[in-house]
Amino acid sequence: MALLSFLPGACTDDLSRDSEFLSATLESLRRCPARGEYVELCFTTAEGEWSWCFPEPARRLRRRPSPVALTLGPYGVLARRVDGDGEFGTALDASVALPMILAGADVVVARYLVTAGR
Repeated sequence: MALLSFLPGACTDDLSRDSEFLSATLESLRRCPARGEYVELCFTTAEGEWSWCFPEPARRLRRRPSPVALTLGPYGVLARRVDGDGEFGTALDASVALPMILAGADVVVARYLVTAGR
């Protein structure tokens, strides 16, 4: 099931009440150009490409993970678990979010993150 099919309208929480979210597809994984011990995930969305660097993962998930939303938090990009009702759950540490994304989690990205660099 596609993540956006069960998100009611916009996916929001207190940190991103006015944000719109875009479905994102992981296109590639490569070494982060800024930090050698990180990996860069490159996503495509309807609004363009977007990438985010994570610390190198220690493990990989073996089961289908829950959906993940990438949004702007108080200190930068924040990964959040998304529940079945499309509501944000707990914030995820990068060491948890990255294995979920690599295991095929449905991902949405705040439109602002994709379009801010234009």
